[in-house]
Amino acid sequence: MDAAGRPSLPGLLGRLLILVLLGALAWLHFSQKIFFMTADLGRHIRNGELFIKSHQVLATNFYSYTYPDLPTICHHWGTGVLFYLIWVWGGFLALSAFYTGLLVATGALFMAAGRRLAGFWTLVLMAVLALPAIGMRVEIRPEGLSTFFLAVEFFLLMEYRARRLPRLWLLLLPLVQLVWVNTHILFFTGLMLIGFFVVDTFINETERSRWATLVMAGATSIAASMLNPFGIAGVLEPLNIFHEYGYMLAENQSIFFMMKRFPGSVTYGWALAMILVCAGLFAVRFFKSTNRKSFALEGVLILFFSLMALKMVRSVAMFAFFFIPLGAIQLTEVINLYSGPWRAWASRVLVLAAAGLVVMASVDPRFFLSPLRRPYLALGQEEEKFRGSLFSTLAHPGTWGGLTSGISASADFFSAQGVRGPVFNNYDIGGYFIYYLFPRERPFVDNRPEAYPAKFFTGIYAPMQADEKIWDEARARYGFEAIYFYRHDQTESAQPFLIRRLDDPAWAPVFVDDYAIILVKRGGVNQAVIDRFELPRSMFQVRK
Repeated sequence: MDAAGRPSLPGLLGRLLILVLLGALAWLHFSQKIFFMTADLGRHIRNGELFIKSHQVLATNFYSYTYPDLPTICHHWGTGVLFYLIWVWGGFLALSAFYTGLLVATGALFMAAGRRLAGFWTLVLMAVLALPAIGMRVEIRPEGLSTFFLAVEFFLLMEYRARRLPRLWLLLLPLVQLVWVNTHILFFTGLMLIGFFVVDTFINETERSRWATLVMAGATSIAASMLNPFGIAGVLEPLNIFHEYGYMLAENQSIFFMMKRFPGSVTYGWALAMILVCAGLFAVRFFKSTNRKSFALEGVLILFFSLMALKMVRSVAMFAFFFIPLGAIQLTEVINLYSGPWRAWASRVLVLAAAGLVVMASVDPRFFLSPLRRPYLALGQEEEKFRGSLFSTLAHPGTWGGLTSGISASADFFSAQGVRGPVFNNYDIGGYFIYYLFPRERPFVDNRPEAYPAKFFTGIYAPMQADEKIWDEARARYGFEAIYFYRHDQTESAQPFLIRRLDDPAWAPVFVDDYAIILVKRGGVNQAVIDRFELPRSMFQVRK
């Protein structure tokens, strides 16, 4: 450090090296080869194509043959347009790079938002600890834009709160909300974030013009949110979309449910530990400080985003992003509560811990914080040689981006052999089905639970897989000619249903690979496919 307390040149170079390593770690934690079989991405691309070519924003179910006219608000239509344009320009690898870069930029913005209230090494420590939790939710989805917009708004509001940003910059808030309301349903979290800062300013500021400025920014942001294809209904959609779907979504389950369901996964426990650490640090600060209202905002933000994460694991990544600045601020302030040798010792340990974890995660693929140990970084046989090196993996985009190898094989077979429906498909495969086969064939169901009535899942979709009598009724009602299933569907009745169909002489398996299975009805419109491609029952085994 020089006389002014600024780091020396060697210190600056050391920080730069740590930031480079942290960025590399973040890139691989936040990237994932696109497992298109169960992803929503295919449907988003088709949504965007529909808008670009016909200027149509979907207002009904549209895709399925079961409920094509059911009114449905497509709250993420703008994301579809963006994903489609990127896909047209650079394909799936470009989509992977864009989305990973978006998440890395989001993390950088959250770090920047906390840089004045927390030290450099505290932010680095919290950032590297947050990587596995953010990495839980890196599939290419509209919510990546939500976390980015949250980062933008949080940065602007924090800078304004600290009087480092002129009020004119708050004009960006309604502009962000205008884009956000047309790209993802979580736009309401931005409005709530502004509301939290409005209350904080009212409590802590004596200059009422600053409070009035934030109120105006919030009001114009609400008005901007009305500028969507569905008007007030689009703004109110967050109150309706999270109702009981009739179908259990893993992403909407609590952390405790997922810990019980997947006891071998440590990531959910890691996320819970982060919540407890952040809350614990805030509690220490709260009970040892006298001017509590000055940092009440931080407590409200920790509480709000912690509860979101605890209630729905889809929000864990959002909490983890906030954990970076909020956790770092709490730790910095807790250390500052003490003086003398203890503070100096704690500061040295902090630097060693932050730098040590970043370096360990960069050089040891077996280390928990290393992205190279993530199961989601699915490397093909020809790519496995890169797994041991962080920068070798980064330098070969095929290891972290683009489509999973061979994922299109079942759709290619379906199209090339002219398999005809009506098709009974499972929920997971819906977006894949829409991308490859619509409009020649329509799915029975796709992965938009809000686009189907709850009674469809509770009275038809789930029961027909569990009960043979209901299956026979559904088969007669819909006239199924083919069954197209994601093989690894883990819902309660999916695997028993597939086993029964393989033992059912009325159905013949004609295609199977690591991802999907296709069966067609004997004596129906696909008999010629059976004659050429029927697979022997002996090749299928039941494993418990």
